[in-house]
Amino acid sequence: MLARLAAARNGVLYRPEVVAAGVPRWLVQAELRYRRWQRTGRQTVVTHNGPLDDATRRTVAVLEVGPRAALDGASALQHLGCDIDDDGEPHAIAPKSSNPRRVKGVRVHESRRFAESDVVVVGGVRVVRAAVAAVHAALWARTDREALLFPLRAVQDRLCAPHDVLTAVLGVRRHKRRSLLLELARDLAGGVRSMGELDVARALRERGLPEPDRQVVRERPDGREYLDCRYDAYWLSLEIDGIQHQEAEQQLSDVVRDLRLVAEGDDVLRIPLTAWRLDRERVLDALEEVFRSRGWRHAA
Repeated sequence: MLARLAAARNGVLYRPEVVAAGVPRWLVQAELRYRRWQRTGRQTVVTHNGPLDDATRRTVAVLEVGPRAALDGASALQHLGCDIDDDGEPHAIAPKSSNPRRVKGVRVHESRRFAESDVVVVGGVRVVRAAVAAVHAALWARTDREALLFPLRAVQDRLCAPHDVLTAVLGVRRHKRRSLLLELARDLAGGVRSMGELDVARALRERGLPEPDRQVVRERPDGREYLDCRYDAYWLSLEIDGIQHQEAEQQLSDVVRDLRLVAEGDDVLRIPLTAWRLDRERVLDALEEVFRSRGWRHAA
């Protein structure tokens, strides 16, 4: 019985469940006394005496907060498989007026935004689903730029779809970042998948330059290709190159793809993010010249 309970949560036992399963308290106390197990809080023990990994610490955190709590924000995204940094403390959400326990080292959000329908169980742990967790992480982020990262990474890691993010943002009625996140949801729906693409997309929009088709798919004999930005009206493909494009294998892939696009009639422009960050205004000026040379004019 104990082995089954422990296996459900990677070695973490929740005391109320242990009692409900009819396991005698003396057995638990004996394992703790002989240091085969370790106490991790008022409501939890772990069935080993070694260091706790991040997943175990998150599990302990949410169980200690209370039975109605769930992992949320960056902690939920991490538990769902997203490799993303957080502020070092697990985040848990609980319904407003549910009197969750305040646990040292855990950020407890007692919130009206909590909805039981948003909670899933992963590895025996209650977790807020990815799109909602990403939006909540954005609301709790320290800066606007950090806020954009959470929904972007959730979509990038395929934990949720762009329309899920939009639905989650629309559920936020009042917050200073609501309009920022609505714009992000629109960009995600348009195909933006990286912070570099997001920066370039917003700068192009601010300049009034044409809106591209994003993440256009081309079927090739050796697989699919995804184009960052394509302008059908101008026979132009625009690629945003992060640091990974400096690797030899990626450079070969880029060259072959560019040559194929040229063979089909496109011109290909590449913007290295290093150059973009060095002087984005010069890059934008040059891009504007390209569009003007192809007949584009600013809207009156």
